[in-house]
Amino acid sequence: MPPLPPGYTLTLGFVPEADALLAALLAETPWERHVFKLYGKALPMPRQIAWFGERPYGYSGLVHPPAPWPPALAALLPKLTAACGQPFNGALLNRYDSGQDSMGWHTDDDHAPQALGGLASLSLGATRRLLVRPRGGGPSTPIDLPHGSLLWMSAESQRLTQHALPKTARAVGARVNVTWRWVGEG
Repeated sequence: MPPLPPGYTLTLGFVPEADALLAALLAETPWERHVFKLYGKALPMPRQIAWFGERPYGYSGLVHPPAPWPPALAALLPKLTAACGQPFNGALLNRYDSGQDSMGWHTDDDHAPQALGGLASLSLGATRRLLVRPRGGGPSTPIDLPHGSLLWMSAESQRLTQHALPKTARAVGARVNVTWRWVGEG
């Protein structure tokens, strides 16, 4: 793997109890699959999502109401805050059931003034490859995200780069990504 782009830090094995956490999230999370419009055509989102946090969270025309933390995620908050040096009050979960589930190029700074600081992205389940590129296009840097790893993306990295989780023809199992963030009062 090439070096990580500036503002990105990958910690392998951040969650030693990753198997149990993945099983709990797959079984107990109220997953949703939204439909969005692209060029006037209704398309199902190529992944399932859930939101947990103290405040509502909105993006791309979706607004998630506040939802209480599952105990397994609440238990991780102190360790996460210490590792990243910032508080978190919400987590967006993305569930990818196969290599055909994906997320296109985007950045997570389009929620200002709600957002504060960076993002902590916890990967559980099948290893998938995240691509990072400069905003506006250019060559991408691959980052493999194995089970139990934590990817820190600084606030500055969100202003300078985009990231995507592309489809893959490779056979892969289920994956859950928990993206922790701070959401202000809007």
